[in-house]
Amino acid sequence: MARQEKRSFGNLIEATSAAFESSQTADEQVVLSGPKMINNRQSVYRVPVSMIRPDRFQARLLLPLPLRSSFYSGQRTWRDTVGDWIALAKSDRLNRRLIDELIVLGDSLNDTGQIKPVTGQVVNEDGRDVFRMLTGERRFWATAIQAVLSESAEEPYVLALIDNQPSLEKQIAENMAYKALTPVGKARAAARLVLEANQIEPAEGEQENEYFRRVAEMRLNDEIKDSLQKNLQLERTYFGRLMKFFELPEASLELADRAEMPERVLREIMRYDQKLWPAAVEYFAEFDNRSYLDVQAFLERESGKTQTRKPRIPADPLTKSARSLKKVLLGMDELPHKDKSGSLADALVGDSDKKEAQDIADRISALAQAVQTRVHALK
Repeated sequence: MARQEKRSFGNLIEATSAAFESSQTADEQVVLSGPKMINNRQSVYRVPVSMIRPDRFQARLLLPLPLRSSFYSGQRTWRDTVGDWIALAKSDRLNRRLIDELIVLGDSLNDTGQIKPVTGQVVNEDGRDVFRMLTGERRFWATAIQAVLSESAEEPYVLALIDNQPSLEKQIAENMAYKALTPVGKARAAARLVLEANQIEPAEGEQENEYFRRVAEMRLNDEIKDSLQKNLQLERTYFGRLMKFFELPEASLELADRAEMPERVLREIMRYDQKLWPAAVEYFAEFDNRSYLDVQAFLERESGKTQTRKPRIPADPLTKSARSLKKVLLGMDELPHKDKSGSLADALVGDSDKKEAQDIADRISALAQAVQTRVHALK
């Protein structure tokens, strides 16, 4: 593996001071070849996208699996990779959805400017300066996609802050601030925390899942347990359940992540024969809103445990409402929030006035009393 030497913050300021001075008066049509300081007080830089390398082993993976190796090895440029990604999205609805989100973000960045800088460090890899990104990968790819779609010949850039004390904890916090991690994303974050705590770095050319699977060799001491609890609210038993997900084939694991498959569905799939796992993941990801029960029925059929059922008569409105309520209540464990009841209560009354909120509370109270009466009557 090539030796990587970090450049100090002081040296970086010195190296870019001339660029900062010229940025106040010079023609901005110049093609950028390195970081250019644009705000001396806050140390904000313009970094060309060709210089940037997002963290390959972070919890939330944006770039699709088939494109990752060629991009990170330098075989394909960012322009080549964006073109490949757009082509892939034409036949892949989940990647198409992600591309559409990044296009909207890119248009916004182009129209209103980038408000929040990305963060990272400049390091030397094989004699070439690279901006190793810690946070902000969505902004990076949104900028790259916008440049390709607009057919701009100029080198696009992102605004960046140099972080002299990068940490995995910062990266995880940034990812979770944008959106709750999927179960697969949470498994990656937990594995990375444990591996880094044991000073285990990715080997040269190592694939993402190969690296994460090395966590099976690690033991959790009290310090690591505290870190998992602090950063991801993970107890030891829950950590073990998440690590089981790395037994899935790499392509299935990525698909489950992109489809935001709930943990309950993943655990159900892995109860069955391994040969059924890829098909079950593909079945769930094929359409939105497929449920745990849908996947369970699929697995039962595929394993030959059940006969194909006859079409059922649609349930009456009362039964449908009861089933929906039951699904919500029994699925509360899958909510990412620590205070699950409180978070659900916030969602229930968040857009209600006081009278409507009180009506909701009274009806829930009456329903709870009625349910308790029937529970006591059960044998």
